[in-house]
Amino acid sequence: MSEIPKVDSVYYGGERNDVASLVPLDAKSVLDIGCGYGGIGRLLAKTHSAQLYGIELNPEATPYLENLYHQHWIGSVEEVRIPDNVPGFDCIIFSDVLEHLVDPWGTLAHYVARLNAGGTIIASIPNVRNLNLLLKLIIRGEWTYLPDGGLLDKTHLRFFTRSEIEKLFNEAGLDIEYWGYNRDKYSFFRRVVTAPFRLLSPDLEVCQFLIRAHKNSKLALR
Repeated sequence: MSEIPKVDSVYYGGERNDVASLVPLDAKSVLDIGCGYGGIGRLLAKTHSAQLYGIELNPEATPYLENLYHQHWIGSVEEVRIPDNVPGFDCIIFSDVLEHLVDPWGTLAHYVARLNAGGTIIASIPNVRNLNLLLKLIIRGEWTYLPDGGLLDKTHLRFFTRSEIEKLFNEAGLDIEYWGYNRDKYSFFRRVVTAPFRLLSPDLEVCQFLIRAHKNSKLALR
């Protein structure tokens, strides 16, 4: 397979070790939502024996996925309907996906229904309660969307804090069992100046949350 074009690397080419490492080793079937050109799938193929499935919006990803994923579907995750004859999944990944959706609440609940008993949901979600972002808003009055990723990527439709993520997952019938963090990198001077704010809430230096959750006991019994 040819090399992934550099222009597509931000959204489609990344190999997210931080996300892939959260997938349980005993998962036998994994659905990678927003799988791009298969970056996470390539990592999982090296470390897991799971059968991989994917959903991807970009049709140009197809040749990169055909020999890596057992099955994949092209289209919006909010519109794709996986056939009923496809078995349930032990793990479903939403890597930088939920913030792009019109209805992340309904979408997450829909896919929880496809999760096997004991299965897990893995997600990476930007944190809007981020100090750098808030200071630009409060001091400069800036809330500028950008074309190349980040907290204010121009394709983001929804914004979440830790507490809003908890609500999102709880309403979908999930219990969060693990929180991970990608944090902003501060210079020494900035660390000193912002220390009082960050002591107030460590979440202020988090740019992205990493979450692993499982069906709560009531749903798992269904």
